[in-house]
Parts: sequence; structure tokens; C-alpha cells
Amino acid sequence: MKTILVPTDFSIPADSAIHYAVKIAVLWDASLILYHSFIPFESGFYLLSLSEKENMEAHKKLTDRLTAMKNSIVKKNPNLSISIHVDQGPEAIKIINFCKKSKVDLIVMGTKGASGLKEKLIGSFTAEVIANAPCPVLAIPNKYKFKVPKKIMYATNYTKKDKKVLQSLLEFNRLFDAKINILHIDWGITLFTADEDYEKYKKTIQNHFKDFEFTFNHTVGKDVTKTILEETLIDKTDMIVMNPIKRKGIWNRLFNRSVTKKMAYHVPIPLLTIPIK
Repeated sequence: MKTILVPTDFSIPADSAIHYAVKIAVLWDASLILYHSFIPFESGFYLLSLSEKENMEAHKKLTDRLTAMKNSIVKKNPNLSISIHVDQGPEAIKIINFCKKSKVDLIVMGTKGASGLKEKLIGSFTAEVIANAPCPVLAIPNKYKFKVPKKIMYATNYTKKDKKVLQSLLEFNRLFDAKINILHIDWGITLFTADEDYEKYKKTIQNHFKDFEFTFNHTVGKDVTKTILEETLIDKTDMIVMNPIKRKGIWNRLFNRSVTKKMAYHVPIPLLTIPIK
């Protein structure tokens, strides 16, 4: 993790993400990019030259604002390498393109999360970036204060990509040295078969990663989202990790409106997603 991108819309949730990103950038000796994209002004009633002038002025104002943020951060962290970038166009699309061109290793972004969007764990914009990002995305809940994670939970459906996901997670966890618990939720319909799969999966992972001792939790719950969130409370988890698979299943259920308000309110912890091709 050498290059970290932090999109900001200058909101409080974005500030929480910046605070978190600065902390891990210092720990990892990584460079930080403060990023903002705006929709350029276009109108058939304006001369093209006037529209361009307004967009140039907007670009300068945003650049100045990001520069002020950068200077404030550098003042407290003089050894931190930090740059800024202002883009024009739909933010979710522009972020993805910028990450590919700049070979960004991690996106850290804020989300209003449970405290703002009462029916969702994270906002739709963050979910869109997560679904399409070429690199890991770390979503930070609103007003979350940075702390070194001691317990990380990887929620999985026992996929073939798990080894690669876990390898990336171990690299991410190198400086944190947190305990990692692998969680699988079974609906309880095929419990005996699931138990056999669990033992086989557990043995496969243990044999593959001989230098790290994972813990495993195979439990039953018809509401997968709610059960995941309940388990994080029981285990006092500091971070949830998932592989953003683009298909119906756990991932979609995690972000749709069925997430209960009660559980969302009580699980204000970071969510790390690790995409694997």
C-alpha cells in the first residue's frame, strides 16, 4: 500500500476518512492524494468562453481549498507525502479512471453510514465506487475515530477467490497484526452438507496459510446481513472485510434497505472491500 486516494466533498464524513487515511499513510509510509471531482458548468444560453471561464474559476477555488487542507495536514505530519487532484465529471466514474491511471493501491472514503442513512450501512455513492474500484476500498463511518484494529472479520461465502482475498488482507494487516476471524453464514437449510464444507474449507485455508493462525466461525442465520452485524458485536470486531462479488447474494443484501436500523446504528466500524479478478 504505497498510494492512498481519499475522495472528499468537504463534508464531515469525508473529514473522518481523511483523518483515518492520514494515520495509516503515516504507519505505512505511503503517499496520500486528496481528490475532488466537480460537474463542469454547461449551458446553451451561455457562450462557450463564459462556461469555460466559470469552470476554470471553480477549478481554482477547489484547488485552493484542497491546498489549504493539504497544508494543514503537512503542518502536523511534515514527513507525509501528500498531493491534490481536481477532476471534472461524474465523481464515481472519474475516481475509477484516476485510480487505474495513477495505480492507486487503496481508496479511503467516508460514508454517512448508520448515523446518516438510517436504512443503509453505507451510502449509494460509496457502494458504487466499491463495486467498480480496481483496488481495495476502505469505507469509514461518519465521525469514526482512528484506532489500530485488533480484530478483523472476513465474511465469506466460501468462494474460490478466498485465498487471494486473504493474501491481500494479510498484506494489509502486516503492520496492524490484528486477529482475523473468517465468518460464514449458513441459512440452515443444508446444515449437514454445510458442516462438511466448513471442515474442508477450514483445512484448506489452514494448510495454505501456515504462518498465520485464522479463527473460523460457521453460524446459522436467515438474515445474512443482520447475522454478520450481530457477530461483529459479539466478537467486538474492529473492521469488516468482504470481497465485492458482482452478483446477487450477501453483497447486495448488505447494502439494500432491509438492513435493520437497530443493527446499523450499533455497528459504526470500517468496512474494507478487496476485489479479486
